[in-house]
Amino acid sequence: MIKDVRSYIHTVGNRLSKAFSMEAFGTEDQLEFWELSAEHLSRKENPSFSDLVNWMDLLYRAPVHFVYKLQDEKLILDRRHVLTKNILRDNKDENEPHKQTPQQKEFIRDFEYQLQNLEKKMTMDEVFKEHGITSHSIGQCEHIPLFSKDGKQWGIYCAGPYTKSPEQITPKLSIVGRLLANWLISLDEEESNPQKEYEQKIQSVVSDLGSGKLNSEGIAQIILRYVVHGRKVGSGCIVEFTKNGHKLLASLGMKEKVANYFTAAGSEKLYEDNDGKVKATEHGEQFLQHWGKKVDVEYFKGEHHSGFILVEKPEDESRLDIPGLLHEIGFSLSNLFDYRFKNHFFSNRLMDSYYKMLRAIEESREKTRHHTPRMIAFVQRFGMLFGLEDEEMEIITKTAKLHDIGYVGAVSIEPGKTIGGELSHPIIGANLIEQLSIERDVLEGIKTHHEWVNGNGSPGGLKSESIPWTGKIIGLFEYVVDFIETHSNDDSKTDEQWIELLSKSLMERADIEFDMVLIPTAIQLLQALGWEECVRLGVEE
Repeated sequence: MIKDVRSYIHTVGNRLSKAFSMEAFGTEDQLEFWELSAEHLSRKENPSFSDLVNWMDLLYRAPVHFVYKLQDEKLILDRRHVLTKNILRDNKDENEPHKQTPQQKEFIRDFEYQLQNLEKKMTMDEVFKEHGITSHSIGQCEHIPLFSKDGKQWGIYCAGPYTKSPEQITPKLSIVGRLLANWLISLDEEESNPQKEYEQKIQSVVSDLGSGKLNSEGIAQIILRYVVHGRKVGSGCIVEFTKNGHKLLASLGMKEKVANYFTAAGSEKLYEDNDGKVKATEHGEQFLQHWGKKVDVEYFKGEHHSGFILVEKPEDESRLDIPGLLHEIGFSLSNLFDYRFKNHFFSNRLMDSYYKMLRAIEESREKTRHHTPRMIAFVQRFGMLFGLEDEEMEIITKTAKLHDIGYVGAVSIEPGKTIGGELSHPIIGANLIEQLSIERDVLEGIKTHHEWVNGNGSPGGLKSESIPWTGKIIGLFEYVVDFIETHSNDDSKTDEQWIELLSKSLMERADIEFDMVLIPTAIQLLQALGWEECVRLGVEE
C-alpha cells in the first residue's frame, strides 16, 4: 500500500509523461499537467468544471474556456468559465499579469463586451470533428472534439482566444480529449443539465415561500358563476372601487355594450360608496335601464378596498334564497382584496430588496456600475417614443429593473458569479420572483431577455413568435447598454461615429438577434439622444 498519496500521484504523473514523450517538453508546467490529471483519475468523485479548466489552463493560459454540447445537429453552449488573470499577461513573465495601462483596460472592457456575444448555438460542421482552430466572437479559439465511449461525438471543448496548445502535445490531444470527454459526460449525467442544477438549487430556496400569485379576478369569476347559476338567472358582475372610479373584476351573461359601461364611464361613476352602502349615480341609473334587469346589490368593504356584487334578481324568490350567503361572499371578497393589497405591498418591498442586492453586485465593477439604472432610463424613453400605453410602460420599467435579478440568486448559490459570466441568470431570476405578486409579462421578460429571434439564444432557444414583447425590448437594450459600457471612455471615435457604429450593429442583428420592428425606433432614440447623453443616462439614479 502506498502511504504517501502525493508521492503516488507524482509517480503516476511521471509514467504518463514518459508514455507521452514528455521529456521533449522540457517544462515543469507540462509535467504538472499530467500529475494533475493523475490526481483527478485517482479520485472517486469527478472533477468539477472549474477543476477541469484549471487543469487545461496549464496548457493554454487562456482567458476563456467553454464547452459546446451536440444536440439535434446543433452545438449548444453548455458551460463557460472566464479566467480574468489570463486576459492580460506580461510577455516576459507569462505567469504574472500586466500592470494595466489605460489602453489595456480598454482592451479588457472590449473583450468582456465580445464575450457577451459568444454564440449560444452553432451549426454542427465537419471542422468540429477534428482538432483545430475556429473563429468566434471573442477571436480565434482552439477546439478539441469530444467523443462518447461508443464513438459518437458529444461536443467540443474550446479555449482562447489566440492561444494554442504546445506543439509537442498536439499529437496527444486525442488522449486529452478522451479524458475531457469522460469527465464532462459524467459531470453532465450527474447534473442532468447545468441549468437544471441551478433551478433545483434556487427552487430549494424559494419553494417554501408558497405562492403569492393569488388570482383575484379568477376567484371573483368562480364566485360570480356560483351565484348566477345558483339563482338560475342569466347575468351578474363583481365590481371593485378604485381611485378613478371602479373596475369590473368579473362579469357573466352581460352584453358587451352593457359591460363597456364600466370601462367607458371614465370619471362618471356608476355607483358610489356612501357610508357603507352602494348608491347608483345618475349615470348608474342609465346603466341599469340599459341592462334592463332588476338586481340585488351586495356591498363589501375591507381594510384597503371595497366593492359590490350586482346580480340579477330571480323571478321565483323560492328557487334559491341566498341573501345571507351573498353577505358572506362579500365578506370573503373583502378579505381577498385585503390579502392582495398586503401581498402586493410585501412583494414590492422584497423586490426592492433584491434590486438593492443586485445594485451592490453591479457597483462592485466599474463597467456595470450604472447598468440597471441605465437600462431603466433607456426603455422608458424607448417606450414613450414607441407609443406604449401607461400600463405597458409600468411593465417594461419593472422588467428592466429586475431583468438581471438572477445574479442575486446565482451569487447566493455559488460565490464568485459576476455580471455577464453566469449563463443561467434569466432562469434563476424568474424562479426567484415567480412566487411574488408580479405581472406575467415581467416574469417572462426576465426569463427570455437573452433569447434571439432566430432561435439561437438562451436559455430556451425560443424563436421570434415565442419571445414575449418584454423579452425582446430588454434584450435589445441589454445589447445597447453593454455597447455603451464598453466604449464610454473610448476617445478613438467621435460621438457621431459611435452612434453610427451602434446603429449599424443593431441593423446587422435585425431578424437574427433582435426583432426588426423595434430597430427603427431604437435607432431614432439613439440619434435623438446623441452619444454623450447615452453615456450619461442612468449615471444619476
